[in-house]
Amino acid sequence: MSVAGKPGGAAATAGKSTSQAMVGLRPEQVAFLGEYAVSTKDRHVFVQILCWPAVPVAWAMLTQTAASLRQLRGDTMALCMPPKGGTSWIHDVAPQLGLPLERDPGAAESTLAALIRRLPVRFAVAVVEQEARQAQVADALRHRSLFSGCLTAYGAYLKSTNQAACRVVIAPNGEPLQNDARQQIYRDVLPHLDSASRLGALELTFWPEATVPVPLEMAQLAAAAVGRHVQQPAQPSPLFEAVRAHLAPPSRFHVVGRQR
Repeated sequence: MSVAGKPGGAAATAGKSTSQAMVGLRPEQVAFLGEYAVSTKDRHVFVQILCWPAVPVAWAMLTQTAASLRQLRGDTMALCMPPKGGTSWIHDVAPQLGLPLERDPGAAESTLAALIRRLPVRFAVAVVEQEARQAQVADALRHRSLFSGCLTAYGAYLKSTNQAACRVVIAPNGEPLQNDARQQIYRDVLPHLDSASRLGALELTFWPEATVPVPLEMAQLAAAAVGRHVQQPAQPSPLFEAVRAHLAPPSRFHVVGRQR
């Protein structure tokens, strides 16, 4: 995975940080953080999902499978033309994974669900849900809850499997001030978790480039699948079921502002 950043602005700062964090790391020492947020007239939903490899070759398997999917489904001229009605939600959150399937939207979700189901990866998810009529939860409080939920489940997984923690968590890039604030919250949360000794010096960094690694895109897709399920739990979702099959307990759904 290339971590070279382009000079100038936030990308240069984030690129340097990510490059430094990943020096000397093996692929199995890298985890990815997916995020999803949506607001309706009734409620706000925020999802964070941590994804890590269960075996050393997991990320290579995912990248190779995605490349094979593009080769099997990819007609260059067709892929350059957006389908009628615009792109799907899958393409919006995971364009590299979704693009080869845009011409077959009915099968896109089930195809990607099958891909995830076969991958040796695990997920830890945290959800903050708030009724729209309640006062907006502060960003810091929300991020603290999401980080705490994901890291607690990840720590429990490490304890049950007697495995070592990854060394770096790569998250989607944001504005410099937002990244700095999330870094500080993450550093505040980590030492106070029951699993802090197992998690060690697990570092959070942000991917600096517009095109993200395929594993980060998969984490984004997983977060969106969970968020859409929270919005419409009665709606069948093969992607959500595939993600749920890989969830590490105690992944949690945290509701703010009302009783669950």
